[in-house]
Amino acid sequence: MLTLATFNLCNLGADASHERLARLGKIIANELQGPAILAVQEVKALSTDARQSVPADAAYQSVIRAIMEAGGPTYDFREVPPLANQEGGHPSFNIRIGFLFDPHRVEFVDRGQAGAKDTTGIRFLAGHPALTLSPGRIAPEHPAFQGDLGRHWAPSRRVLTGEFSTNDRPLFIIACHLKSMRATSQREKEYTKKQRHAQAEVVHGFVANLLVCDPQARLVVLGDMNDLRGSKTLKILKGNVLKNLLDEVPRESCYTRRHGGRPLTLDHILVSRSLQRNAMIRIPHVNSDSPMHEQVSDHDPVLATVVG
Repeated sequence: MLTLATFNLCNLGADASHERLARLGKIIANELQGPAILAVQEVKALSTDARQSVPADAAYQSVIRAIMEAGGPTYDFREVPPLANQEGGHPSFNIRIGFLFDPHRVEFVDRGQAGAKDTTGIRFLAGHPALTLSPGRIAPEHPAFQGDLGRHWAPSRRVLTGEFSTNDRPLFIIACHLKSMRATSQREKEYTKKQRHAQAEVVHGFVANLLVCDPQARLVVLGDMNDLRGSKTLKILKGNVLKNLLDEVPRESCYTRRHGGRPLTLDHILVSRSLQRNAMIRIPHVNSDSPMHEQVSDHDPVLATVVG
């Protein structure tokens, strides 16, 4: 059994208050019971120098320490730092995606030294598909992520992928934070929707290529997809090769965020066929159903247990 989770941390950096970090640590250690792998979005590190990458080591270490103090695992982390102010989000916050993982339960396979603009690929090693860069990014200079003025697409968070190993078998994790639904007009809403669809197509293409190499590959796509169950974005991501585990959750409890009081399902976990049997998923409503002063984020985490 392997536990995996996704959690949008809402612009969390090393400057977060002790109270916020302590509550976050308790959620991860207790509510999520210290998942083996945790994909986090909106990890913040301040900088405005567009010539340099901006690592968020201090932010990860703050979260790791808070989890440990709450009785959870002592995590390690991986990321590919972005270049300053080139990936959207609040100016100078440089939000990005990262992996936290428990090295006593899973091994991270480090391969290469990926920069912000380097793309990971797939190659065969010892008869199995492997990532050329791990951690790495999927098509970081594609217009869907880099932005395209002609299509009114703004720069957006890149997709992070990593190769793990459990029971001497590879496990591929693809973590996403797709283009926000936020828009000030109907026209802008259509632009963001089309950009999100293009991002989903890029991710699905990578997934499909990997599964052509090995139809039994263990693969998870998870994160803040900024779109709903049944949306075109999720249909593109799934294609006919992935299953969204949230499709089995009753509608009344299937939400990860509230916007204007309306419950929305924006965070998802999708798995390949080899991980679908006996997989379980749940959404602890630790933020969306809590008073504002107790919330550590504007999203709930999503936790899955898989066998394989």
